[in-house]
Amino acid sequence: MNFRPFFRLANILTLSRLLLTLPFILFFRANDIELATVFFALAALTDYLDGKIARKQGVTQLGSFMDSIVDKILVGAALISFYLFQPEHLDNKIALIPIWMVLVIIGREVIITVFRSLCVVKQGEVISANRWGKYKTLTQVVVILISLVLLIFFEDSQNVIQRHGPIYFMMYLPMLLTVASGLEILYGNRKVFL
Repeated sequence: MNFRPFFRLANILTLSRLLLTLPFILFFRANDIELATVFFALAALTDYLDGKIARKQGVTQLGSFMDSIVDKILVGAALISFYLFQPEHLDNKIALIPIWMVLVIIGREVIITVFRSLCVVKQGEVISANRWGKYKTLTQVVVILISLVLLIFFEDSQNVIQRHGPIYFMMYLPMLLTVASGLEILYGNRKVFL
């Protein structure tokens, strides 16, 4: 078996993003939002860099599939963390975003991942992210980063840390793009169902 594709720089950066997800979760749960933000920002940077490097070296099906899965894990971890948020100064959790938003976004990701896997089995090819999928990932990452920065600077503010605060309203944009890009992938590749 040829392991060379695994050790391409772009794939190593993708795997490093997966490894950065764990400290992000741990620091966020420990209410060290500053360090959690640093790890999330580093993970986002590796996503940018691995895409840039992959385009120069040539995008591989393995790299494209791995990149997509790791992005979903990172974003899913952040969304679940936002749902389970428990500030130090409060005894109970405050869902920065409701569970239905988490389920819609993660549900779409699961459906599209299963669909892409079916495409690999039936057609032997990986469906690469389309432009809407790239917009979706970009808005997810940007909104999560802005939310983390808001949590750092307005840690004790009831205007930010509440069920229907700015984080909740900002999350509508990536959620809508997530659903729209998922529908576009399913419709654009409907021949797989035939």
